Amino acid sequence: MTRPLFLTGHYQNAYVTHDFDCAQATLNARFGKAEWIVFEPDMVLKTPDGDREASVKAGLAWYGGMQIELIQPTRGWSAQYDSMLPADRFDRSPRFHHIAVRRESEAEMRQEIAELGLPLLFEGSVPGMMVFIYLDAREALGHYLEYVWATPEGWQMQGWPDGRAIA
Repeated sequence: MTRPLFLTGHYQNAYVTHDFDCAQATLNARFGKAEWIVFEPDMVLKTPDGDREASVKAGLAWYGGMQIELIQPTRGWSAQYDSMLPADRFDRSPRFHHIAVRRESEAEMRQEIAELGLPLLFEGSVPGMMVFIYLDAREALGHYLEYVWATPEGWQMQGWPDGRAIA
């Protein structure tokens, strides 16, 4: 079965870094100052090997029609980021990590993920607001793939622009 629509709803490119503040300043200086939503969640992520605790400093900003996410792992399980981070901890440049696609139905999102057959990296949520599922698409695409379902409040929390069409 072909799946030509699996990238429908692509709205985000995400990058990992050893230094969030430096990477954010670099993006703002090079591409224009953006309004960032910055958060530092402590998460329990469901992995194929069981639950893992992880903490990150992350930020979301819109540059034109694309949301950029910056992620700096700060504590706990970080294997999901380590493979894309520079080996040199003093290299503060952001490195491409994943793209995110938006889905309007959690059940349909889970069905699509099952049909794709890509390995699960991890799953997390903001209870009652959003679910995010990361797949390991490195063999096919060279990077990870994130699926996101959220309530209207969950999209608002992520800074989804008013009036922005859902692709």
